[in-house]
Amino acid sequence: MRNTGFLQAILLIIIILLLGVVGFLTKDYLPFGFTDISQINSRPQDFEERQVKVKGTVIDTLKIPFINSMRYVIDDGTGEITVETTLALPKVDDKVAIIAIGSNVAIIGGESIGFSLREVKVLPDISLLFD
Repeated sequence: MRNTGFLQAILLIIIILLLGVVGFLTKDYLPFGFTDISQINSRPQDFEERQVKVKGTVIDTLKIPFINSMRYVIDDGTGEITVETTLALPKVDDKVAIIAIGSNVAIIGGESIGFSLREVKVLPDISLLFD
């Protein structure tokens, strides 16, 4: 009898650990945990060279062919932000979820100048589940 309770406790601990590992490995793909663009725009210096997860609707695109510069602007309902990409440029009205790194052109007197995001990874559509 005592062994049965012990085995059940060990099995429960193993299940909890496995769920924790799976949750950690898939955290970027879950449809929550996104940062509001208004939060980024209000304190862009806090996001300098930091990874952030955002989503929104593409409202504008820019492609300059000879210098291979591609950018798009997304709006999540709280604000707009420019995203630089080296991947495929999305179309206007596409919904996107990305992981990106913040970048300022300059910070002068604690004020950010020219803040944008540099796209690192495009997340799958399941990330937009509750959009």
